[in-house]
Amino acid sequence: MKKIRLFLTVSLLALVVPFAASTLGAKEDKKERKQEKPSAKGSIRPEVKIKETELPALAKISFDEALKAAHAAAPGSVIKAELEVEDGNLQYSFEIVGTDKKVTEVEIDAGNGKVLAVDHD
Repeated sequence: MKKIRLFLTVSLLALVVPFAASTLGAKEDKKERKQEKPSAKGSIRPEVKIKETELPALAKISFDEALKAAHAAAPGSVIKAELEVEDGNLQYSFEIVGTDKKVTEVEIDAGNGKVLAVDHD
């Protein structure tokens, strides 16, 4: 009788564990796909690898102009800001904490000041 129970328990685990793992994996894949969503095509798209110190010379708008555009898209306090090449675009990225205490990432085109993406975390 003990052997039968043990066999049934092991058999059930053999069925349940792969199903649970595949369900967990599907949730992770979905989460990863959402984060990989590409932003819009920017107006400045460097073709080659550029040093970080050379990025400001490529930008057509100032940091202050980009900051104003980011605040218009997501009011709040900036906790992080950078000029970077992401998804092939030269852009300013801002992480802004709103009054709801949630972080919003705003990407601003460094060429024309347009909002490329707004991501609410």
